[in-house]
Amino acid sequence: MAFLNAALLFGLAAVVIPPIVHLFSRRKFDVVDWAAMQFLQLSTKTRRKIFLEHFWLMLLRVLVVAVLVGALAAPQITSSLLGTATAGGTRDVFILIDGSASMSYQDEGGTAADAARTWVDGYVSQMKTGDRVAVFQVRNTPMPIVPALTADRGQARTALELLAPPKGTADWPAAVQSALSLLDGGHPNRDVIVVTDNQRFGWADETALAKWDLVRRGSNRSAPDAARVWVVNVAPTRKPNPTNWSLEPITTPRGVAAADREMTFRSAIRYTGEGDAGRPGEVKLEIDGKPEGVIAPGAEGDSLSLVVRRKFGVGSHLVTLKLADDGLPSDNRQDFAVEVLPLIPLLAVDGGAKRGSDFLRDALAPAKDPNPAFAVRTVSASEWSAEMFTQDVRGTNTAPRVVILANVDKLSAAQQTQVEKYLADGGSVLVTVGDRTDAANWNRVAFRGGQGFLPARLIEPVGDEGDIPNAPKVLPAGFTHPALEIFKEPLPGGLQTAYFPRRWKVDVAAGANGVTGTAAALLTTREPLLVERPFGKGRVLLATHPLDNSWKTNLIRLPDFVRLAHELMYHLAGTRTAERNLNPNQPIVFTPRPPEAIGPVGVLAPDGRARTVNPDSWPVVIDGTGESGAYKLTTPGGRAVFFAVRNDSREAVLTPNSSGENSDQQRVADLVGNLRYTNEIVDITSHGGGQPVSAEVWWVLLLLVLAFLALEVVYTRKLTDRGEHNLRGK
Repeated sequence: MAFLNAALLFGLAAVVIPPIVHLFSRRKFDVVDWAAMQFLQLSTKTRRKIFLEHFWLMLLRVLVVAVLVGALAAPQITSSLLGTATAGGTRDVFILIDGSASMSYQDEGGTAADAARTWVDGYVSQMKTGDRVAVFQVRNTPMPIVPALTADRGQARTALELLAPPKGTADWPAAVQSALSLLDGGHPNRDVIVVTDNQRFGWADETALAKWDLVRRGSNRSAPDAARVWVVNVAPTRKPNPTNWSLEPITTPRGVAAADREMTFRSAIRYTGEGDAGRPGEVKLEIDGKPEGVIAPGAEGDSLSLVVRRKFGVGSHLVTLKLADDGLPSDNRQDFAVEVLPLIPLLAVDGGAKRGSDFLRDALAPAKDPNPAFAVRTVSASEWSAEMFTQDVRGTNTAPRVVILANVDKLSAAQQTQVEKYLADGGSVLVTVGDRTDAANWNRVAFRGGQGFLPARLIEPVGDEGDIPNAPKVLPAGFTHPALEIFKEPLPGGLQTAYFPRRWKVDVAAGANGVTGTAAALLTTREPLLVERPFGKGRVLLATHPLDNSWKTNLIRLPDFVRLAHELMYHLAGTRTAERNLNPNQPIVFTPRPPEAIGPVGVLAPDGRARTVNPDSWPVVIDGTGESGAYKLTTPGGRAVFFAVRNDSREAVLTPNSSGENSDQQRVADLVGNLRYTNEIVDITSHGGGQPVSAEVWWVLLLLVLAFLALEVVYTRKLTDRGEHNLRGK
């Protein structure tokens, strides 16, 4: 037995109150002996009787006080007998059905999704009278099928028809933890049943194991009355590592593009599993939901690469690749949403009298180009104002997508605030440092120990402008960054021939608390040329060279300088691509561009369901994006805007959890506690009822207090009546 309010047990000292009251309330009188007194004295037997009567009355009053104090201290007992008595053979059960894509894998035995529905239907049909069940399908997040515990077996079995087709991934640690939380403190006999296909991903991979450890830390799974967790494998006959063809996510170095400029999209057909899978089916291309032919794959490493090159008009567009269905059809489609602008607006803030940013401007928007991809507004550092971050560069809806800080000597605290607000809202910044840069100011205002927007701490300029033969060049092995992949193939006058006699030395790893930038391009001396880091919703790129004709570089004379300028701006301007290509359950946040009046927004989900959202203001936030695939929004003005929710390519790997000692299954069981693996319904229904259960019993003591009080009243009344009778008899 334990006491939840043990400090109140000090109140037991109150048991001395009844004896003290009794002693002080006794009558005080003088004894006067007289002749006939001997005939009125009580016998020894009568005296003993009176003493015992008063003793039992006093004990009864002491017990009332003691038991009342014990009740207030909230006693709790833990007992297996109590578990049996309170459970009564019934139980509360949460069933979690795996709704991830792997459950749709088709083999000789059918799909695990069909087997799961059959297993759960069989379990519900065998429930005892009084058993209650709730059913959720785990697809990215748990989706309620039977949302609340119910004893209605017919309702539960009928609701199984509402199970959605398997898609996406399952976050099992989060789902199991939610179920345990909902059962916590409820029925003493309770279970969580996980019905799955035993896929390792999502259950025992490195990420999942780390999450299971958090589940262990966040709950007392070793308590004797903890809910049991059962894991049922409904695909026991599936091959240990079946073959499967799937599509890799679509990528592009340009998340945003100017109209009628060619964009390149890449994907690949990936093979997983063991054995001969034959040849994959054909891959069809769709643009904005309309067929555009078949894409022929090319060999690239262990996969078959897919490359799509297309030009687009202004607006929102959707690129879709579809692989012919195989055993696992849910991983045979990939979508990518892209935004195409009339031109990409840029703001260049120049810190030098010679306007070094003019080299970038001429590369991006040549004066003789009648249809440039970029519109560049150039201002001096002294002209810089906060309003410029939102002012249109050329025409309506042309607020700058990228701000270039070209060799700006210093930043004020107000300017630093302006830049960081711009980044927080999704803008991007290119910082080039040169001979005018004040390192102390930039480190204090813009770096701030890694908490500011600058990706690295500035140290000092290094190198000799006159030592051209020993000047470091760009390291071609570093052309893995999305903006630099185009330079992998060496060309005459290519980026790999650029040399930099003088440049800034920076410390990429100087940020506190693990905040560091990432080297996007390296020189042959292993010094960074470009350093990148995300900040807010935006992105910052630091160039350790001013990217102009200073410091005797040949970069601006190379043909690839124009390509480099374009690719860097496309990369930075595409930061907001993440707003169009989302993770499951990441809400759509949408503001129409160009602006439109507030009105209803139509939403068409990947499964064909349509709904209308009526926002009060822009932006409109649209939830319910757990389904991977393409979402089509229709603005109040009738324009179509596409969003894509990406699926996780790891779901295509059907490797099962290993079993036995030191296996995947054992590691999860050790972390969760009170977890068992079984495929038999009887193992679950026959277990439980009689496990140790903790319960508070203060109410039992209060009933005893009432009983003792009633007994005290009756006993006192009896003694009083006897005394009056004796007086009347005399």
